[in-house]
Amino acid sequence: MPRILLAALLLPLISACSEEAPQMPMVEVIVDKVVSEPYQPEQEFVGRLEAIDDVAIQAKVGGYVTSRDFREGELVQAGDVLYTLDASEYDAALARAEAGYAAAVANQSNVERNYKRGLGLIPTGSISQAEMDELTAKSLDADAQLESAQAEVTSAQVNLGYTTIKAPITGRIGRSLVSVGDLVGPSTGNLTTLVSIDPIEALFRISESTYVAAMKQRFTEELDLDKLRSVEVTLELTNGLAYPEVGRIDYFANRVDQATGTLEARARIPNSRSLLVPGQYVRVILHETELLHGLFIPQAAVQADQQGAFALMVDAESKIVRRNVELGFRLDTNVLVLEGLEEDDIIVVRGLQQVRPGMTVKATPMPSAPAAPVSE
Repeated sequence: MPRILLAALLLPLISACSEEAPQMPMVEVIVDKVVSEPYQPEQEFVGRLEAIDDVAIQAKVGGYVTSRDFREGELVQAGDVLYTLDASEYDAALARAEAGYAAAVANQSNVERNYKRGLGLIPTGSISQAEMDELTAKSLDADAQLESAQAEVTSAQVNLGYTTIKAPITGRIGRSLVSVGDLVGPSTGNLTTLVSIDPIEALFRISESTYVAAMKQRFTEELDLDKLRSVEVTLELTNGLAYPEVGRIDYFANRVDQATGTLEARARIPNSRSLLVPGQYVRVILHETELLHGLFIPQAAVQADQQGAFALMVDAESKIVRRNVELGFRLDTNVLVLEGLEEDDIIVVRGLQQVRPGMTVKATPMPSAPAAPVSE
């Protein structure tokens, strides 16, 4: 083949090889900034209501029930009579004790006179020292008998008082477990129960991670439980109705339950209208009263894998960098960032599936929301 013809055939191939391969277009992503904003956190927990005082009413002495002086389920005041027991036996016991006390007083008076008389005869030698010692012993014994008789009277009065069973606290009385005519006593068991109503307590459990996150947000130095008690507590009933009264946290457990990984907490709620009852399940909502500041990013920017939650950041060289993050609670469409990012960091919000760490991207800011139309 002539050289001129061969050169003509190879020239297009050499020209094609000398042309540069076209570059792939740069991936475009939508980005947003990490912003610092004030916020008032709000968290919800499932809780159960309990009475502050839950009293089992029992008989301290034996006897037949002669009257029941309350209506089951009603509110009773502290000191109201609940039951009356047959007191005839205890009236008799008090009478015997009082008679014994009177005899002890008379005996002690007689012995005291003899003792004083003996003291006057000792200097003249009319009685011996042994006789004087006997008078002294009788005087001491008479004093002891008098104190014993007084104790018997007090005991009889107490037992007689126990025949009238009164409400120890103000609250709502339960169903009576005995009837008039029943024989009751210390071994009988409960006659009824009485629970306090106002205020009432809501018990709920906080996960260990939530508690630690709350501590990190609120405290940089020593833990101050008074600050935790400043958190407002409201309740939502099972039908979605919001309870109008506001309570406060008054207790945190001193250890995390190893079985559940939770910390028990308690809030005290006013219940002046007796709308809440012990045993009722409610939704406990905690409201922070003080403004806190935190870093927020859109929830759409958060991804997760086996290493945990992370966000993709665009650095100064327009390269994608992974940042592992620790997150707090959600606030609308944003989420609180506890660790991993700083204010004004640029993070990818859209286009996450198209990029990987190390890629160079074209970052386009998130478009701002259109302004609401002004009504004329």
